[in-house]
Amino acid sequence: MTRKIIWTFSVLIILVSCEKDMTLDTADLQGTWTEQTNNSVKSKLIFENETLYFIKPSNSDTLTFRLDKKKELLFLALKFNPSSGESNHKILLNRKSEELSIWGLFPSIPEQVIETKFKKE
Repeated sequence: MTRKIIWTFSVLIILVSCEKDMTLDTADLQGTWTEQTNNSVKSKLIFENETLYFIKPSNSDTLTFRLDKKKELLFLALKFNPSSGESNHKILLNRKSEELSIWGLFPSIPEQVIETKFKKE
């Protein structure tokens, strides 16, 4: 009985000590991300420091970004017109598949916010 308790306690200590911080960080976003869609022309996101280049088939935007790690939100504002306001988007990174999901990046109806997936290049 004592062996089982010691063994169980040892396993729990190992699991807790191996737990890693899985919060999203700006360093995780750095680089180029390509939209995962069946469309032949895909949007791209290029994160460089605190600047985001959002390249769409019809145009592109230069934005500033910041993260709220606890709430998993990405805040975006036009870099050259910050007074225009800031939008926020739920964001999730799957480190294993290197897939980034952002909700509400493209226009949608409030009742059905669209999730857009990107793959790191």
